[in-house]
Formats: sequence, C-alpha cells, structure tokens
Amino acid sequence: MHSLPDTISIDNAAQKTRVQYVRICAICLVVVSLAYMASLADVLVPTRYFLPLHLILEFSSIVVSFAVFTTGWFGYRQTRNARDLIIGVTFMAAGTVDFVHTLSYQGMPDFLGTNHPGKAAAYWMLARLAVGAGLLAAAHITPQTKSNWLTPSRMVPIVGLVVLGIVGLVSAIPNSGELFFVQSADHLALQSEGRLTPLKVCLEYLVIATYLLGFFVISEKRGWDTDTVTWLRKALLVAIFAEVAFTLYASPYSPINALGHILKTAAYYLILNALFVSALQRPYEQLSKTSAELKALYADAREHRREAERSFARIGSALSSSLQIDQALDRIADLAADMLHADCAIVASLDKHTGAVRVAAQKGGCHDAHRPVDLTLRVGRDALNQMKSIVIPDLQATGMVDCAYDQPDCLRSVLCAPMIYENQPMGIVSIYSHSRHAFEEGDTRLLEAFAAHAAVAVHNALIYERESRISDILQRSIISPTRIRVDKFEIAQVYEPATDEALVGGDFYDVIELPDGKVGLVIGDVSGKGLSAAVHTAMVKYTLRAYLAEGHAPSEAARLLNIAVSEFIDDNSFVTLFLGVLDPETCEIVYINAGHEPPVYVHDGSYLTLPSTGPALGFGIDQAYEEGRVRMSKGSVLALYTDGISEARRSNSVLMGTEGIGEQLLRCEELSSEDVAKCVHAAAKEFAGGNLRDDAAILAVRAL
Repeated sequence: MHSLPDTISIDNAAQKTRVQYVRICAICLVVVSLAYMASLADVLVPTRYFLPLHLILEFSSIVVSFAVFTTGWFGYRQTRNARDLIIGVTFMAAGTVDFVHTLSYQGMPDFLGTNHPGKAAAYWMLARLAVGAGLLAAAHITPQTKSNWLTPSRMVPIVGLVVLGIVGLVSAIPNSGELFFVQSADHLALQSEGRLTPLKVCLEYLVIATYLLGFFVISEKRGWDTDTVTWLRKALLVAIFAEVAFTLYASPYSPINALGHILKTAAYYLILNALFVSALQRPYEQLSKTSAELKALYADAREHRREAERSFARIGSALSSSLQIDQALDRIADLAADMLHADCAIVASLDKHTGAVRVAAQKGGCHDAHRPVDLTLRVGRDALNQMKSIVIPDLQATGMVDCAYDQPDCLRSVLCAPMIYENQPMGIVSIYSHSRHAFEEGDTRLLEAFAAHAAVAVHNALIYERESRISDILQRSIISPTRIRVDKFEIAQVYEPATDEALVGGDFYDVIELPDGKVGLVIGDVSGKGLSAAVHTAMVKYTLRAYLAEGHAPSEAARLLNIAVSEFIDDNSFVTLFLGVLDPETCEIVYINAGHEPPVYVHDGSYLTLPSTGPALGFGIDQAYEEGRVRMSKGSVLALYTDGISEARRSNSVLMGTEGIGEQLLRCEELSSEDVAKCVHAAAKEFAGGNLRDDAAILAVRAL
C-alpha cells in the first residue's frame, strides 16, 4: 500500500505521461495534415531526392530493427524475459522484410522480379502486420512464460524460414503487387500516380487496429514496468499516424508517403528505447541496486561481526572480573538478557555432588505472577541431559507458563542453553521473550557460544571458591595474635588483603618465642596469590620456625631456608624476608634482610632504615647472608612492613615509599605498638585514595 505522498507522486507522473501522449498526437496530426494537403496539391518529391531519402530512411529503420533484435536477444540471455525475446525476433523478421521492400522499391534495380509499387507495398504490409502481431503477442504473455518454443534456438530459425517463404511467395506470384497498388495508364513514367487498392487500405487499417489495441493492452497491470510502457505507447502512437499516412498517398513519391517512412523510423527508434529499458537499463539498475544492497549487507555483516567480537570481548572481561560464584552467575544473567535483548533471563547452577539444579540468578521481567522458575528447571534439566539447546517458540500452546495471555507482558517463548565445561554440565542459561517465535537459529548459536564462555567463568569461580576455603584455613594457621607482650617490649600487627577477592596473598609475618628467651621477628612476601601462595607461605613460615628452634643464628637460618625454598618453589617464584632475633635482656636485634622492604627504626624524632643484607630467597644459589644489628632504646619503635604499604600509590603514580612511612612514624611514635601499626596502615590507605592495590602487612615493635 502506498502512502499519501507516494500516491500523489504517482498521480503526477501519470498526468505528465498523458500530456506527452496528447502532444505526440497533436504534432503527428499537424504534420500528417500538412503532408496530405501537399499531396492533394500534386506536390511530388523529385526522384533524385526521394530515392536517396527513402533508402536512408529504410536502412535506418532496418538498422534499428536489428538493434531491437540484438537488444532483445541479449536481454533474454541475461534475464530470461520472454517478452524481450518475442519483440526481438519480431523485429528481426520486420527488418528482413523491410530490407526486401527497400530493394523492391520502384526506381531501384529489379530485385526478385520486376520492381513495382504494389510489390514494395506487399512487403511493407507483411512487415507492419508482423510488428503488430509481435507486440500483441508480447503483451499477452508474462516475462516468466516458459515454453519449448520460446527459445532463441527455435524461434529464430522458424521465423527466418517463414519470412523467406513469404518473400518467395510474393515474388513468385505474377502481378501480386497489383493487389495493393494500381498504377495509372502512364505507368511507364517513374513518378506515375495510381491508387491504393481496397485490400491495401483495409490491411493498413488492420495494422492501425493492432497498434491501437497494443496501446491499451501494454500496461503496468500486465507486468510491464512504467518506463517500458511509456516508450512503447509513444512508439505505437507515432506508428499509428505513420500507417494513416500510408493510406493516403496516390504516388510513392508524394510527401505523405515520405512522411510515413519518417514516422515509421521514429516509431522503431522509440521501440528500441523501450526494449533498451526493459532488457538492459532496468536489469542493470536492478543489478546496481542489488550490488549496493549486497555492499550494504556486507558492511552491515562486518559491523555485526565486529560488534559480536567486541561483545564477546566485553563478555569475557565481565565474566572473568568476578571470581565469586554468586557474582559470576548474576553477571551471566545480566549479560544474557542484554546481549540477546531478552525480556527475562534465568541462570541455574548444577550441584555436581547431588545433581540438584537451583535457580541462582534472574534478570528482567520475570514477574511473580508467572515467574518461570519451574519451567526453567524442567526445560533446563532436559537441556542438561541432552547436552544441547532447547527452543520453545510458543509457550502458550504448551501450557507450561501460568499467565493471562491477553496481557502483553506474558512470557511467550524460551531459549535454554546448557553451560558445559570439558563435557561436564555446569548449569543452564534460559532467556524468555514476550513475543512468540522470538528466537532464531542465530540466537541459538549466539546463546550457545555465550553459555560456553559462562561455563568457563563458573568453573573458574568454583575452583577459586574451593581454593579460597583451603586458603582461608591456611591463613588462619599463619596469622599470629593481634598483640603480643614480652619482657620490655610490645608487638602488634595489622594485615589486610587488597580486596575481598584477593583471598590469601603472599604477605606473612610471625613472632616466635625461642627456647633461649629471645624473640624472632619475621615479615616476608611470597610472590603470587591464592592457594599456591598460601601453601608456599605456610611452608616458609614453619620451615623457618624449625631452623630457629634448632638454635641457628639469623644468617644461617636464612641460608638453610634459601636452600629449602629453592627446592619446593617454582622457577618463577621467590620470597623476600626480614628476620630479626630480639634479645629482651640487651634490647639488641640481630637481623638479616633478604631483599625485603627496609624496616624503619624511629627514636627521639628521627628514623633510620635497615637495608637489605642479601638477595631474595628461592633463586637456587647457596647464598651467605650478612647480619646487621640495632639496639632499641626505651620508647623507640621498629616498623616492619610489606610492599603493599611502601607502594601505596596516588592517582599521579607517586609512591608513599620508605620516606613517607618514616615521616608518618614520626607523627605517631608516641602511640602504642597496636596504634602505631594502625596509624601507618591508615596513612597508606589515605595516600592511595582509600584503596590499596596489594596486600598490606605491618608488624610494629615498641620498646617499653
């Protein structure tokens, strides 16, 4: 159905076309009338002018006829349009007969017998009748008409033989030309007058009738395009006036006869334009339009591919951003609803031990009145058992969802995909739509790909959750009491992971009461995080305790620990360590620093650092460590810390550093050891804008 502006535009175009038809009729009527009046006044075109003019006009029409044939032939081969083939073959016949007519004209050398006006007229009539019949035949078939006879290989030979037969028949019949034109008594004169026979006039009117009928039957209603119809109708109007002219001449050399030839040639040219539009221009335009559409589709497909790639990149990033199982499942539901524009998304997880399926997350319009939890579990169970997606295009027909379906927000179709990781079902993702048949094959493939990504995320979250529980147990065994008092000293600590999801990092500390009454002060950092770091941390801590219990000095304990660590830790890991042994009697600390952050010693408003005395542990080298000594005065503070404190970072990438820690200790050196640790930790968080990027551990020792 056309819109109002389109209808107005079509009406305006039709009105302009009708005006063009009227103008053609008016012009032709005027020129035919003028030529006829000249003929009545016995005006004749001299032979020396007429014959060359006739020859030029006829050969022009012959060339145009064969151009029509060539165009129709080519068009049929390209588009299989039966109309183009019929019109083309028709003008092949007309052009051939017109060629014979031209050579048979009075004044030309005799051709196939004695040339005579009536003989030329006979050939003329045959050509005109062929054109009229061909156009009517083309109007009464469709472009898609199929027949064994409608092929160039059959039509061209048959029509060619018919033309040759008729030409031979006309040439063989004696005085056949007198059936169409009777010369006057002075028939030896080259420009003698005569009269058209009633048969000739009647046949001309028959041709006019076929042209007039063709004018009305050739229309858009019969499947012709508008431009072709316009050109053909213009051609038929001109041809009608050409035939009218051929009913009025008394001499072949009269102006009205010459005008008829001119109008006929013009009509053929218009028919060539019509066939050019039908056979060449229109298919080319359609090809160009199709090409443009394909280019647009290709560009759109490339953009969709890039968008899909970006979407899956976002999906991968979003799914991997959370290692908590509940958060991961919630993200999966969010992303599924957003990616496939679903009205409701439900994610269910599978318990591997019990086989139970539970709904873990849902997003969108899963309304309470008809929340499809039971349906998700039922369909999801089938999807998990079959290990493939399930689509239900019309939920109303199944009766699975309880909803008043006269309401627009009822869920009407569902697509469910299993989350499978290494052939193990992890859960299901179901999306719902308020529309029936909302999900196509492409949606199914997309959700399956998404479910595969989601299965990896669920697997990782479950593994991480299991490691978290183990790590938590290890962490509880590693962490010492918050505050410890020994003779003359108070020791306190602060430990905080960078985020909840960091679980156990490699930071650790320890305070060890030795058999000889001395106290071991330990702080270190094992590279890495998670279960592996927790296991290595526990091994380092308790191995060091064993060496100290055997009575080894700090340097020897560090050397032995380095050998042990190099055996059980992987090549890409290492351990930094500060180990000090405090003698409460002398208040002296003997220490080694194996590549760890330098502790800060504060006393009487100034501070100093205890630098590294050897490399980090775990590089496979039997390394001797030098010992350092520091004596703690009454009221002094020693702060041990990990790189989570010293590398606290502002937005401009400026680090807090050892200097910042020393300055902060000067501001809080009068506080208790517990408050000193908290003071430094709070300062580091404030320096970093409230969020430390790494685990942070502080061990503060105050001499009382």
